[in-house]
Amino acid sequence: MQINQINAFLAVAELESFSLAAERLHITQPAVSKRIGQLENNLRVELFDRIGKRSILTPNGKAFKPHAERILQELQSYRSSLSQQQLTPSGSLSFATSHHIGLHRLPQVLRDFKIQYPQVDLDLHFMDSEDACAAIANNELELAIVTLPEDADDKLVCEAVWIDDLVVVMAADHQLASLREIDPSQLLQHAAILPSIGTFTRKIINSLFAASKDQINIILETNYLETIKVMVSANLGWSILPRSMVDSSLTSHQLSGLDAHRPLGIVTRKHRTLSLSSSAMIELLRNSLRNSHDSPA
Repeated sequence: MQINQINAFLAVAELESFSLAAERLHITQPAVSKRIGQLENNLRVELFDRIGKRSILTPNGKAFKPHAERILQELQSYRSSLSQQQLTPSGSLSFATSHHIGLHRLPQVLRDFKIQYPQVDLDLHFMDSEDACAAIANNELELAIVTLPEDADDKLVCEAVWIDDLVVVMAADHQLASLREIDPSQLLQHAAILPSIGTFTRKIINSLFAASKDQINIILETNYLETIKVMVSANLGWSILPRSMVDSSLTSHQLSGLDAHRPLGIVTRKHRTLSLSSSAMIELLRNSLRNSHDSPA
């Protein structure tokens, strides 16, 4: 059953004429006859009695008419709703982010989003960046705002929004705290507290130490950077964290000759059509990036 068949049926039912229905629909009379014939074959009933020049509904045709009208009404209602959705984001926006980004990067963006789009309900999932990327690749989520992988799955589209500069951190009374720059080999002699193995940030850290990564004296691993910060501030070990997390409880140091950073941003799936709400969130994130570039240093 096709919509053009229903339109033809209702036009003939109203005008009691195949030729007049053809004029209204801007098609030929044989085309109208073909559509009605296909509909009758599909329903396995006769819908019209041809009496002279008039085409009158049969009892089955009369019984079908309110259903046909309801089908078109539902379609029009859906089209109107869809048109409205295409103009204004609404409904629920489900997306993933890491705890670090959720705490340090997103609050203002989320506040601005809710002001601009109050009719959208935010459904925020806190996930490890690696799990969020897997969820996007598996079509379980539409959008993630996370640490971007160095080697992304070919199903993913990654777009950097922020760059986290990474620095060596330790407590003010740590044995190496007085140094301005630290060589990676010096850190191997002291206890370390690092992000869990397998995380994107840990992969970056391992690459900084190259062949000596297995010599790092790791006493604690965790996915939560805030936990690492607290442990480091208690002088339980050194770590490598985003510069944005450094406060009076920590001292920060550059690694000699190394520029350490990690990209944070948007992850979506290739070839997936995004909802209007997701597109609005992405545009807001892009605006935050443009605004940061426009800001005076």
